[in-house]
Amino acid sequence: MLKQLKIIKTLKGNFSLLESIKIYFALKKHKDKVYLNKRKHSIFFRKDTKDHETFEEIFISKIYNLELTFKPINIIDAGANTGFASLFFKFKYPQSEIVALEIDKGNIKMINKNLKNHKRLEIINKGLYNKSSFFKVENPYNATNSFIIKEVSKNEDFDIESITIDKILEYKKWNTIDILKIDIEGAEKELFEKNYENWLPKVKVIFIETHDRMKRNCAYTVFSTIYKYQQFILYTTTEGTLVFYNTDLVKLP
Repeated sequence: MLKQLKIIKTLKGNFSLLESIKIYFALKKHKDKVYLNKRKHSIFFRKDTKDHETFEEIFISKIYNLELTFKPINIIDAGANTGFASLFFKFKYPQSEIVALEIDKGNIKMINKNLKNHKRLEIINKGLYNKSSFFKVENPYNATNSFIIKEVSKNEDFDIESITIDKILEYKKWNTIDILKIDIEGAEKELFEKNYENWLPKVKVIFIETHDRMKRNCAYTVFSTIYKYQQFILYTTTEGTLVFYNTDLVKLP
């Protein structure tokens, strides 16, 4: 009972009491949908997937819940999966403009359902990378939250194309990125290997999960590149997610 009350209390940080109770039992019973009366919005899950677990990480463990000293507007959600991180950011920062990147078409459908009617949100079916490339999408762990990309020639049969952060900045006409959330199953290694010189100093806060279990030296590459810029500090870690602050652009809490 105490655990149940604690979870409901945690959910109340983003939802009403009634909504929190409904969500708790939806998670417990692995339901595929819960309607939020106050928000007039539904949250969708797929049975026999990692969707419920992902929701719990974001809204109960609150891996992206930091009290920042500014109000984020420009947000990139790379590896958006079912859209729960983007949904969390929209609830917390209603005026934000979000670019959600996801490589799997099934997950794209879930993002569209979970973010329905939210404005200033763009969903892009491309892989974040350090250059213009073409990829096959693979699922080595047979899970909905661990799709990876394998670079192939444009003359080969490919599933998706890449997009770079510089292209997003140019397209959105952003001068800075307030939050850059990266959970891209190993592709962070290439992202931080080269062509980061323009965009990286423009990022205020980075949430990133590294995946050395999928690709060796991911963490080493990320740390080595970020620490070339002395203004970045590792502020905290939350459930395996690293949080970096650019102290040239933001004040620490």
